[in-house]
This record gives sequence, C-alpha cells and structure tokens, in this order.
Amino acid sequence: MAAKRRGPGLAKATRGGTIRERQGAKALSREAEELIFRLAEILSEGSIRETAEGSTYFGSCMLTVELARLEASWRGPLDPAGREALRVAVEGSVRVKLRAMRIACAEAAHRVPDRAFGTASVETRVMIRDAQLHIDVDVEVPLSDSRRSSV
Repeated sequence: MAAKRRGPGLAKATRGGTIRERQGAKALSREAEELIFRLAEILSEGSIRETAEGSTYFGSCMLTVELARLEASWRGPLDPAGREALRVAVEGSVRVKLRAMRIACAEAAHRVPDRAFGTASVETRVMIRDAQLHIDVDVEVPLSDSRRSSV
C-alpha cells in the first residue's frame, strides 16, 4: 500500500540578490560584501613626512577586484547598468568603507610599526575602470614622537 502524500512537496530554496533595493537606494548583501573582499587584491604605499607640526604618515591603499572573477559568483548581470549599480552600492556601503579603512590603517601600521598613531583622516573613492572595481583609500595619520614599546 502506497503512503498518502500530505501537503506540498519540497520547495527549492533561492538566495537573495547581491544588490538589494532599500528605501530607493542600492545596498549590498553581506554575501556580496564578503565576495568583494575575498577577491580583492591589495596594493598600498605610503611614507612619513616631517612638518613643523610633527611627523605625519601619508599613504594610500587600493583594493582591486577583477569584474570577470566577481561575475562568476555574482547574481545578476555585470553589464554597464549592473556595473553602475555595483559602484553605487559599494560607494554607499558604510560597512565596505569601514572595512576598507581598517585595511588601509592596518597597512599603514605595518609600514610604520614603531610609531604610535593619532586619529586617522581617511578619504575613500569607488570607481569602475578597465573591467575592475577600485576602492581607493587615502590615509593621513599624525604620528607621535614616542616609539611604541616592544614587549
């Protein structure tokens, strides 16, 4: 005797989009944010400049994501309209900016390991250029004259 089936069958779960619309603005999903940072290549540079006010570290950090690599896991098109939606969503993401700033400040700390940092001034720019997503972070950090103690 065959068992009687009750209710609907199994439903296929679907994931949400990588870019969502929230209150008329584009927003990245957490998964999209993780994907961007997982694929990002990091290039940083910087140096210390001595001024009358003291020593200051000036540097920049560029996170670059090849759109061809991103597209393999991205849900949705990365045609010109999709690229612009990506740029707008990344540019408007406080989480992305904060995470990029932390990476840039960590890179600065690696370059100047023996000096204590003051409060950093950070400027972030997001652009799509040459089939790449660029997140550029400029950092300016006053340095104390005292050396960090090594433990």
